[in-house]
Amino acid sequence: MPAVTITPADLEAIVPGIPEAKANAMIEDALAMAELVAPCIASDDLTDAKAKAAKAILRGAILRWHEAGQGGVSQQTALGFSQTMDTRQTRRGMFWPSEIEQLQKLCSAGEDDGKAWAYDTLGTSGVRHADICAVNFGALYCSCGAVLTGMAPLWED
Repeated sequence: MPAVTITPADLEAIVPGIPEAKANAMIEDALAMAELVAPCIASDDLTDAKAKAAKAILRGAILRWHEAGQGGVSQQTALGFSQTMDTRQTRRGMFWPSEIEQLQKLCSAGEDDGKAWAYDTLGTSGVRHADICAVNFGALYCSCGAVLTGMAPLWED
């Protein structure tokens, strides 16, 4: 059983009257989509705090999906002018980009992801060509390789 579980009762507390079959289908779909972007939520190794956070994110997405399409369209016309108000909510994707980011952070928070890093302590003040570089003799090309390194000559120093 996955670490993150949502039941129809969790949704019923916020949206009374949601049909149980609909709630189960929405929960199943949301968990499947969430596992694609954050595979760790299916793991039993997830801490309780992270599981609760994932549950909150998923519950918000499911409830937004449940409310999608509700609202209405009203139109007013006066003389030659008209105004249309559309308060319907359309469903574009299961999760907002911010929710995807939050789910992914749950899987990597507090862990070293092993990526290389470096600090540039030297800084650059521009490209320094060698004395015998073609640029110093009026050419439109660099023969010392300083353009490649971004600061100092690579050849002919």
